[in-house]
Amino acid sequence: MYFIFYCIFCFYFKNRYYSTKKCIDGDDVISKMEAVPRMPMIFLDIKSSPEATDFGPTLKKYIKEHYLEDPESYNKEVKELELLRQTATKANKDFIGCSTLKKYFAQLQFLQNRFPMGEGEACAVNFTWADVYTGTWGTYADLKFEMSAIMYNIGALHSCLGAMDNRLTSEGMKVSCTHFQCAAWAFQHLRDEIQTTSTDMAHELMNYYINVMLAQAQECILEKSMVDNRKNSIIAKVATQVVEYYRQAVKHLDPQGKVQLYVGSKQCKEWQKQLQLKIPYYECVSLLYLGSHSEEQQRWGERVTYYQAAAEKLNEATKLAKGEGEQVQEALRFTMDVVGGKYNSAKKDNDFVYHDKVPALETLPEMKGASLVKGIPFNPNDKEISGEDIFARLIPMETHEASSLYRSELTYLPFY
Repeated sequence: MYFIFYCIFCFYFKNRYYSTKKCIDGDDVISKMEAVPRMPMIFLDIKSSPEATDFGPTLKKYIKEHYLEDPESYNKEVKELELLRQTATKANKDFIGCSTLKKYFAQLQFLQNRFPMGEGEACAVNFTWADVYTGTWGTYADLKFEMSAIMYNIGALHSCLGAMDNRLTSEGMKVSCTHFQCAAWAFQHLRDEIQTTSTDMAHELMNYYINVMLAQAQECILEKSMVDNRKNSIIAKVATQVVEYYRQAVKHLDPQGKVQLYVGSKQCKEWQKQLQLKIPYYECVSLLYLGSHSEEQQRWGERVTYYQAAAEKLNEATKLAKGEGEQVQEALRFTMDVVGGKYNSAKKDNDFVYHDKVPALETLPEMKGASLVKGIPFNPNDKEISGEDIFARLIPMETHEASSLYRSELTYLPFY
């Protein structure tokens, strides 16, 4: 009888202790981690065009010879195009600058449908751009070179705008997330659709940029998930995917690979350090929320395992963060307080109350990530982006001839 009473008392005490502890401690992971200082984001430098492009002589000559129109009547259109390029190549780092770049890219697409401006073609004009990493000027008489540089700058500017926000509000997190996804699409489009000979826009670099932008967009989703008090298991999956994107990005920074050759060892090492720090940090965050999920399921030993693993990953990140700025150090200290408190509390509870077996981490199910981001495109044919086609009134000679033939045929039709 006494033994049965003792067992009932222990069961009641454990559950009473657990529910009371949750109410009193006030150190719930969600309520703490939603306020964690934000990690800094990577952004890319904007390409510069040190020389203006003179469209006038070449385009007007083609208008005269091919369209059989007065070339001087198109002075207004030529000036508008040149002014748009000048504004786009000196775009401000804001929404208006981004819109200007997209408008110019759209106009370039319209332009290539009216004038043969590829390498070696009749209307090819020189475009000059400086390499982002070497500063070397490159001049090519090829419209695709111009389009690739503008598309790169669209991606780079979106990366700057995404990194500029402190992401302390829900709206700020959403805006940054959108910018990073827009940047990812720009680099995907540049890699897959536009051929370029410039090494600062090489295929290998685009792969790196895409993974970093998607990682940072996912990171914003993670921050928003913590603020919104999503389920612990969901937050753990989101954090795991952040880690996966950063791991993919790091693979492109192999010291023996082409990326280091294009950007230089200093820049490559700087990127490596930033990403290699974030990988164990977000592994820590994932493990932390897995521990909280185990706590919800009252799997006390498993909870200890996850919190201990989170602390080990955080220690790894802290070692890699030597020499990093105050923003990183503050985030690590904050997270250390949360993780340390959760681990010490969980271990003490299990040692003195629950006596649950603590499993090895490798025996627990592997967490799969959940990607919630993708590249967000823009449509150059959308008039809200492109505006009116600058050379809209320039009608191909073939169309004139077809129209003239149609009118002449009409004159011979009998009337009844």
